[in-house]
Amino acid sequence: MPRTGSSASDKRLRRIFKIHQQLRTMGSFSAEELVKECFSVDPLIHERTIRADIQFLRDLGAIIPKGNKHQKFYYKDAFSMINALEGIKSEETDEMLAYLNQLYYQAPKAALLELDKVFLALERRVRAADAQGDKRLQFEKTTYSGQNWIRILHDYTVKQKVLLLHYTPFGRAMQIRTALPVFLKEYNHRWFLIAYDADRNVYQNFALDRINDVRLSDKKLTLDNIPDPEKYFNNLIGVSLEGELAQVVVRIKKPRAYYIRTKHWHSSQIEIQETNDFIDFEWYVYTNRELNSKIFELGHDAEVISPSSLKYQIENNHKGLL
Repeated sequence: MPRTGSSASDKRLRRIFKIHQQLRTMGSFSAEELVKECFSVDPLIHERTIRADIQFLRDLGAIIPKGNKHQKFYYKDAFSMINALEGIKSEETDEMLAYLNQLYYQAPKAALLELDKVFLALERRVRAADAQGDKRLQFEKTTYSGQNWIRILHDYTVKQKVLLLHYTPFGRAMQIRTALPVFLKEYNHRWFLIAYDADRNVYQNFALDRINDVRLSDKKLTLDNIPDPEKYFNNLIGVSLEGELAQVVVRIKKPRAYYIRTKHWHSSQIEIQETNDFIDFEWYVYTNRELNSKIFELGHDAEVISPSSLKYQIENNHKGLL
């Protein structure tokens, strides 16, 4: 059925933003007053809903005294929703921050297109934060260097600012690269900036943990055909747009093949043959470094069937270790 109007989660997130804005900028409000403030967002709003939204803000860390007929709701201490989300260390939170920051730059109607995703991510992180006190539930802990660049780079990306990136590739000296940022991408617990490299006249990815400094350039750059982020990664494993676009077939021995079956490398993954000993997998992707790395990790449990150029490359890599 086609979607009409705002979904329930659209409305709820809009109410939460509205309540947060009122408490942050206007002071204290009773539940009845907040109903009136949120009526334009949700005409079916009632006080019970407002109290549930207030509790959601408390779950994010806001200190809001309990309100009643005589006591209004207010922030006892200054509260920033962005800072609260930054306190939850996860790649999912970084995606939310990008979305939330974008709301301040886009027109409200355009911003609403992504509110469902923001709200669902918020719900997941609040539930996860509540559960982290239970030692029987273990979360993967990752320490990510370069996370501090996400907000500023997203801001410059939205504003289309030309940047001077002080960038240090692994094993090489620091370089200053003139780049126009296009979008940010998280992959394998690392964040990357995809940008047009003016010095090399090509789109490059820059790992945020290799960025030492970011400064504005006085150079002007105008791109006619900026890549669409939803299409740019269609045929990519990872973030590196390199190699040839090909039908890649890899024969993987069992039982390791079962792991690839349950955790796809790419959305194009299909199985074209299975025996008692192996499964042949096929992907339509670029033969980039991330694909090479995945195949190489499997060692002699993986054999490239096609294309021949990738088969030759992987076989030579194995020989280099002998």
